[in-house]
Amino acid sequence: MTMKIEPITPHIGAFMRVSADDVLQSEVIGRVLEALDRYNVLVFPQIHMSDERFAQFTAALGESHDLGVTEDASRASEKGIYRIALDKDDRNQLDFIKGNDFWHMDGTVYDMPGKATLLKCEVPPSEGGDTGFASLFAAWDALPEERKRELEDKRVLHYMASVGRKMYDAPTAEDFARWDAVFPPTEHPLVWHQKSGRTSLLIGATAGDIVGMAEAEGRALLDELVEWATAPCFTYRHKWQRGDLVIFNNPALLHRSYPYDAASGRVMHRTTLKGTEAIS
Repeated sequence: MTMKIEPITPHIGAFMRVSADDVLQSEVIGRVLEALDRYNVLVFPQIHMSDERFAQFTAALGESHDLGVTEDASRASEKGIYRIALDKDDRNQLDFIKGNDFWHMDGTVYDMPGKATLLKCEVPPSEGGDTGFASLFAAWDALPEERKRELEDKRVLHYMASVGRKMYDAPTAEDFARWDAVFPPTEHPLVWHQKSGRTSLLIGATAGDIVGMAEAEGRALLDELVEWATAPCFTYRHKWQRGDLVIFNNPALLHRSYPYDAASGRVMHRTTLKGTEAIS
């Protein structure tokens, strides 16, 4: 068994080169988990995992999150894998997928967001459809100390309608009702000090309002923080090839897909590891 780790940028990401035949070995699992905490985004170029091996690898890394509202009738879904593609009929699922085009953190509807997400490229897009990652740890560390103190005690409301307003010019009452049924307003601290000693910001497309601030002022602050955190020095943008696998440390990052349409043919398979740390 051979395995190589190559950092991508000073702040985020590493290439991991290992055979799909070897990923279930205990040594590999241990090194992947260590590298995930260090680099936060792990890219396995063209590793070409089957769905069966993908599910086994996910289970070896930790406890899988159930599909919940993303479950569909696909063969992938039967294996606990979420098939991400724009050929779905369900409006909520299409909103989830299209909403990924905005910087966000997964699982902000929960008190304990998912630990990690695994994305496997089944069909690369013919145009567009890259995935971007931004290190919230590095962005926080680079903030001036005075700015950190200003943000410390603020609290933020996360909800699906915040994303919906970005996607729809004139959302209806029905749209707001179905969004709230899936992801109602959830209050979190703006600043998340984690057990690792690192700190991230709970920002992104699901963050709609700052508690106690005027609506326009709060959203302006949230937009400013996203712009800061997604500066080129804190980011990595991955262009997909068939068979690529990417694992990312969800509480450490914002991520997004870059726009693409159904004609691009993009199909991704996703699994998620349950969170291990509550937001506090």
